[in-house]
Amino acid sequence: MEENNQIIQNESSTLNNDDDSIFDPMESDNQIMGAPSHKKPHLQQQPKGIRVIGYTLIGFFVLMFAIAIVALIL
Repeated sequence: MEENNQIIQNESSTLNNDDDSIFDPMESDNQIMGAPSHKKPHLQQQPKGIRVIGYTLIGFFVLMFAIAIVALIL
């Protein structure tokens, strides 16, 4: 029974992978040529100024969308 629990835990840990890399069949060729990787950049990893600009733009577009919806309803 303990072995089954350990196997299930090992399988679930491999399923919950937080790696954000995208499958690239030519990854080895890209590494040889020095091409950049295809990992998604996280907003939390950006400098503070860029995050502020990003959140401001996102907020602006959401606000404009909400105003447009309200204007169509009224």
